[in-house]
Amino acid sequence: MSIDAHGTRFEYLETPGTRPIVLVHGVGLDQSIWGAMLADFAGRSTLTYDLLGHGDTDKRLGAQTFHPFIDQLRALLEELQIEEMVLVGFSLGGQVAKHFASSYPDIVSALVLISTTYQRTSEERSAMSLRVQQAKDGDQQGLEASALQRWFNPEFLAAHPDVERQITARLQKNDPARFLESYELLSNAEDHHLDYGSFAMPTLIITGDGDPGSTPRMVQEMALAMPKAQTEIVQGAKHLGIIEHHRRFSVPIKNFLTESGL
Repeated sequence: MSIDAHGTRFEYLETPGTRPIVLVHGVGLDQSIWGAMLADFAGRSTLTYDLLGHGDTDKRLGAQTFHPFIDQLRALLEELQIEEMVLVGFSLGGQVAKHFASSYPDIVSALVLISTTYQRTSEERSAMSLRVQQAKDGDQQGLEASALQRWFNPEFLAAHPDVERQITARLQKNDPARFLESYELLSNAEDHHLDYGSFAMPTLIITGDGDPGSTPRMVQEMALAMPKAQTEIVQGAKHLGIIEHHRRFSVPIKNFLTESGL
């Protein structure tokens, strides 16, 4: 692990001759969630990092806008002299990836959005607002229980208690104020306009068929709004399918990159 000049904790595994895959994690988590998929991407350059206010990155978000996240990634890429990349975002990381690709399209050769929301219904936004209120009320135990239920199938957690312990420990490490900043921004993602018709890069939008946060409907509708988007619905996966069913996600991503000449 390394720290850049702006305090971002990152890990860059460089394989000469390959275009870097940059992976952006979700809210309340850190770059460690990519562990299984990094193994699946062996032989390619990969960059993971901790978002502002997450993991071992000390600097907080500090505003209800995606701009600090965009600036953080741009500074990291400049320090590592990465001029082109495949950008992969999960959940909050998918929102960051969309906004970054909109701001710097020439850097993003291809875009992969995993479990990323789009045009939530009023009921879906209300459910998210209730969880934000839980965070404001300090109901950490309730948030953890809700997250585990939405993120994993119960059979998987029963068979992998180590994963439940790791995810719970990660959530418990969060600074409440910093977590709330990012969680509130994610809950209001639709309020931050994007011109989806302007996304010219090849895009893969992928989610689980059991993901309550990023439903197949959202994926299909987002793809229709983007000129070069295709979709993949992973059977049997909930929100954190990148851990529970990582190969069901990494294989279509690798196929997509091959088809895109990357």
